[in-house]
Amino acid sequence: MAASRADADQTLVENCVQWARHRIDGQVFRPGMRLPSIRSLARQRRVSPFTIVEAYDRLVASGYLEARRGSGFYVRQRPHASNLTVPPQRSKIDLNWLTHHMLGSATARGPGIGVLPSTWLDGAQVGSALRSLGRQGAGRWLDAGTPHGFEPLRAVLQQRLAQLNIVVHPEQIVLTTGITHALNVVLRTLVEPGATVLTLDPCWFGAHGVLAAHGARVLGIPCTPQGPDLTCMERLIREEQPQLLILSSAAHNPTGLSLSPQCSARIVEIAARFNLPIFEDDAYADLCASPVPRLAAADRLNHVIYAGSFSKTLASNIRVGFIACSARLAQAFADTKILTGFATPQLNEKLVHKLLVESRYDRHVEGLRERLQEYREAARKNFRVAGIEIFGDPADGMFLWINVRTDTNELAAAWRARGLLLAPGSLFSPQQAPSSWMRFNVTTLRDDPVKELLRSLRRLR
Repeated sequence: MAASRADADQTLVENCVQWARHRIDGQVFRPGMRLPSIRSLARQRRVSPFTIVEAYDRLVASGYLEARRGSGFYVRQRPHASNLTVPPQRSKIDLNWLTHHMLGSATARGPGIGVLPSTWLDGAQVGSALRSLGRQGAGRWLDAGTPHGFEPLRAVLQQRLAQLNIVVHPEQIVLTTGITHALNVVLRTLVEPGATVLTLDPCWFGAHGVLAAHGARVLGIPCTPQGPDLTCMERLIREEQPQLLILSSAAHNPTGLSLSPQCSARIVEIAARFNLPIFEDDAYADLCASPVPRLAAADRLNHVIYAGSFSKTLASNIRVGFIACSARLAQAFADTKILTGFATPQLNEKLVHKLLVESRYDRHVEGLRERLQEYREAARKNFRVAGIEIFGDPADGMFLWINVRTDTNELAAAWRARGLLLAPGSLFSPQQAPSSWMRFNVTTLRDDPVKELLRSLRRLR
């Protein structure tokens, strides 16, 4: 009987040891934190204080804790602790690599990032609008959202789209949590898993991730400085019978190029002839100062599904986007949205609505366009001096597509080790093949590490 009682006591001690180790390994208790007192943990675990004393002593002996006289037990900083929470370094540069480093840290920096610097954004105005909404009373936030989204915002979007010659009624607009969500809704509604989807090559890498998750077969249309290779596009449509075409008209990610009126008209004509839906990604619309004709305007939303977002100009985590399309498709998209994720957060939608109708939003984006133009011109000058080729002649947006004449996968891996994020060309192609091209965010041009990168590229010439 005595031996049985001793075994039980040892089991209780070991359970307490495992309880603490699990929380230390999982960073619930971090280095330097004080653990619960012996008496409080004994009450919590429903064991004797002597059991906790022995468990803490074992943790001290194994290097997990340190005892401080008169103060208690504290988590010790261990050399191997960081290995428990930091993903291992990967030599392969792919979509997961980039998104991990972009979204896994608020300190990500370098010409590979896909957003404006936070210092360029109007945080004070966003904060003021949030405080104003908070004063409206809690009851205003207790109602469920609607399938199409916050109606007053859709009415404002109707007016803003009219400025792009896109004539639409509010019931033809479905609010989303951004462009990625919009594309996912469209794919789930219109594209069968395994069906073919056409994209431009290069194309925004996020689309590749969504398409892969959906199980689509992706084919790339070669990009020229004038837009997609129309001869190749028509051939692929005829031979492959795709169920969707993904394009951008203005400030294309990653090239920064915009379509000419002639190219837009030709694309719309081809899509109509083959009855092919087009997903028009216009995430950078408000950063575009040039009078670029949109596919949706030329098509009158017969085959074009137009998608926009405010995440680029307000803040990345203000996830409000929208789809504008025919009334029939809008209802189908709203149904899919509800079935796959319920309603979109109305707080964000009310925030964007308030910023659009009551704040300095239009002046804010005008300032962004002017500042981007200055940085684009400075980047062009630097690249000419360095002998670096720029694809086409982008007039808008934050990106340039540059040829550094070396494997940008290897370049990205080398500079990531030095704390700088690059976006190699392989990420933007359906084939993910190594490339000498990469996307360059011009807003990072004056950062000291980027200056060092440009000097090293100049030496490679």
